Amino acid sequence: MYNIFIRIYYMQIGTKFSVSIHILLCVEFFKNTHKVTSEFIASSVKTNPVVIRNLMGLLKKAGLISITAGTGGICLTRKASEINFLDVFNAVESVKDGKLFKIHKNKEQDCPVANKIDVLLENCFSEAQLSLEKKLKSYTLQNILNKLV
Repeated sequence: MYNIFIRIYYMQIGTKFSVSIHILLCVEFFKNTHKVTSEFIASSVKTNPVVIRNLMGLLKKAGLISITAGTGGICLTRKASEINFLDVFNAVESVKDGKLFKIHKNKEQDCPVANKIDVLLENCFSEAQLSLEKKLKSYTLQNILNKLV
């Protein structure tokens, strides 16, 4: 018998998602005590303000925040209880064709596995994506803000 070791590598979702949640939490948490700017948030995240501004641009484009140039600062466009993690994920992560999982296209045509791999995996991947989306939708900014205090 052979010992078979299987190592599974997970593709990680980048830090844009967590940093974007951090941004939104700061905007709401500090709204009454500080002028929330990209520089202010960058100091909390310990990154360059340009990184924060780029993410804020995506959040603004998705309608999650409004930004007033000059002395206005940043604010949420909806209540924290109405912004869920799926909203944030969709704002900052690039998912082509609405599919989180991509199936490879370069396949050997004479292989029976290769000929059916799309059909075999499509439903599994679709169910996994729906499950993830449902879970992300169940978390709101307010859920996390409640844990801060």
